[in-house]
Amino acid sequence: MSTPAPGDSLPLVEQSPLPPAEVLAPPKPSPASAAGRIQYLDSFGYVFSHPDWFKNLLIFAVFALIPVLQTALIFGYLYEIAEYRHRRLAGPYPVFQFRRFAAYMTRGIWCFLVANIMQVILLPVVQFLTQGTMFGSMAALQSGDWGAVAVAVVVPLLIIGFMLFLLGLQVVVTPLMLRGGLSQDFGLMMNFRWIGHYLKTMWLETTLVCLFVLLTSMVILPLGCVLFCFGFYVALALMTLVQGHLHCQLYELYMARGGEPIPLRPLPAPQ
Repeated sequence: MSTPAPGDSLPLVEQSPLPPAEVLAPPKPSPASAAGRIQYLDSFGYVFSHPDWFKNLLIFAVFALIPVLQTALIFGYLYEIAEYRHRRLAGPYPVFQFRRFAAYMTRGIWCFLVANIMQVILLPVVQFLTQGTMFGSMAALQSGDWGAVAVAVVVPLLIIGFMLFLLGLQVVVTPLMLRGGLSQDFGLMMNFRWIGHYLKTMWLETTLVCLFVLLTSMVILPLGCVLFCFGFYVALALMTLVQGHLHCQLYELYMARGGEPIPLRPLPAPQ
């Protein structure tokens, strides 16, 4: 369990997402750091370990319908789960609660900012690839048989290249999300020295985690759409909790390899 240095501690917020310090369980090595690798399927088992897991997914899915604010809300709850597990607090992970809406938004606002920066970067790339591929394909098809062959080869390569670009971008922003979601502080989030060291140490595991989330989402989210469309948001809630567990594993594996801890807000004092 990481302990923030005295100079790094942040002021205690009124709405703390975590129980008082006396409920801390005895420290245990994390499965990821003990095994030296990420336990992918354990992330699903962790979600289903809560006795009210289905009810929690339904409630969270309802709030994920909120437009505009849903990104901050999702990331806020994701990193509350990650911090709860990282601190080894007793009992199952905290369920989504309406009274903690403001706390989720406050925690997730910096991740929301990063997500919007990603959209600004992706928008011109998507427009260029979409328009360029469409007009290029039309011109190639009109040029004759070789044009059809070129389209059949180039278009799949462009799609693969774009997916690799998305994967690489996701890998780069993961440490930003980790620092923003766990520290809940913009200044601490923008520590490029830490981000560079994290990527140097954890680039392979982070890539595999992002790829795992991408591939499983491509299966689970469409299956959710079959369930009267609302199932999509239930599937999204499931993947959010899975990501929270995976990101906690990434952080703890990084710590096990000698990484610098992220300063966390202090737990509330025992009542």
